[in-house]
Amino acid sequence: MSNIDIHYIRGLRKGEIIPNDIYFNKTLLIKAGTKIDDTILRNLKSWGITKLNSLYIKTEKDENNKNEELIQPFETAVKKKEKIYYSKELFDIKKLFFESLQNVVSEARYGLILNSDTKISWLENLFISSLLNTDIAIALYNLKNKDPYSYYHTFDVFLLGSLLAEKCGIRDVRSFAMGCLLHDIGKLDIDNELLHKEGALSKAEFDEIQKHTLYGIDFIVKHKIIGPFLDIVKYHHERLDGTGYPDGLKGEDLTEEVRLLGVIDTYSALTLQRAYREAFPAKKAFELLLSKGNKFDIKYVIKLMELINIYPTSSIVNLSNGKKARIRYVHDNQPYFPILEELGTSKVYQLPLNFSVTISRFVKWDQVVDNSEDDSIDKKEIYWNYFSASVINGNMEEAVNFYNLLTEGLEINNIFIDVIVRLIIDIETKKLEGELSTGEEHDAFIRIKDLLVNNLK
Repeated sequence: MSNIDIHYIRGLRKGEIIPNDIYFNKTLLIKAGTKIDDTILRNLKSWGITKLNSLYIKTEKDENNKNEELIQPFETAVKKKEKIYYSKELFDIKKLFFESLQNVVSEARYGLILNSDTKISWLENLFISSLLNTDIAIALYNLKNKDPYSYYHTFDVFLLGSLLAEKCGIRDVRSFAMGCLLHDIGKLDIDNELLHKEGALSKAEFDEIQKHTLYGIDFIVKHKIIGPFLDIVKYHHERLDGTGYPDGLKGEDLTEEVRLLGVIDTYSALTLQRAYREAFPAKKAFELLLSKGNKFDIKYVIKLMELINIYPTSSIVNLSNGKKARIRYVHDNQPYFPILEELGTSKVYQLPLNFSVTISRFVKWDQVVDNSEDDSIDKKEIYWNYFSASVINGNMEEAVNFYNLLTEGLEINNIFIDVIVRLIIDIETKKLEGELSTGEEHDAFIRIKDLLVNNLK
């Protein structure tokens, strides 16, 4: 066997063997025993690894004596704890990952899903592999400097989107994850004053904000970033009912990846705190998403709830012990241990902290039912959408008709909570998402007051 001391990557030759695993902290980059070829050389260069202490070259003798002579140098190399040198760039990427993780992740929003080193390492690898593209790394650092909220929202979408895509069997999770990191990159071309404006946006300003999806495509094309993620960058604000942007696509025009990202993007936006408003609790965010089956693909809302084990109050769920229960109370800070009412009995208890009983599946919330075949939503959800639109548009005659359909058989207390409070939240969310101006929001609240005066007697 020919032993060779090689210090610099530029001196490596094809056919040489790397004697020990190359790690960046816990991230395995190249496995021991890998024969160097053009791809390995290219990867080493892109990762910024500058030198190795020693390598060796296989000879014909090695091929004939694999067990005796080939394995021994690997063991010797490990015992010597040979040093691998890494670039500052790779170190900075890893540092950014954990700093961002600390900034956005909380159990109140993620449940216990990231209480796993395996999942964190997997996400870290996805993040590093994306940011080893220098153009992407520079762009994300620039976004962080320009608008920290947009950057942390992007990172949040990357984490949740990657986890949900993996759970749902999305075909190319690595490309999808990169698309999540790029989904708002077009905001680099939005004027700072407009991006940070806290008050209501004019129509012209909102139109400009909407262009970030197109600016994102321009960025990808300009930097020749290759990957099947153009659709999710351009269309993540499209909605099933055609009310989204930039092209007003609807229904079957939206890919599964676009539908999934639309849910994650909205959940993140609602549950992250902004300078001008408090964050929505996770349970309230899910209520909003579930109530908008005309806009969001409900199956991905349900899959996200099941991923992080957070459900809204009044959800019906299956338990791991074969029982079925209604969620009676959800604490904002520990939403993954709700108070349950076991159906068919008078038993009320908190989900056990020792995980002896867990929630295995979402069944129903309000009028939203988990039906894996058709994701059906009954007529009351349709009535609700018409009711909400009628109040906002000022068509109070129709609003009263749909109000009567929605409240039939309900007691006054339930009407106030299930209809009036829900409508107020719906209008506040539309204002938050830029669908309503301050004046339109004000007029809608006046109509709600009139509705209360005339109907809650």
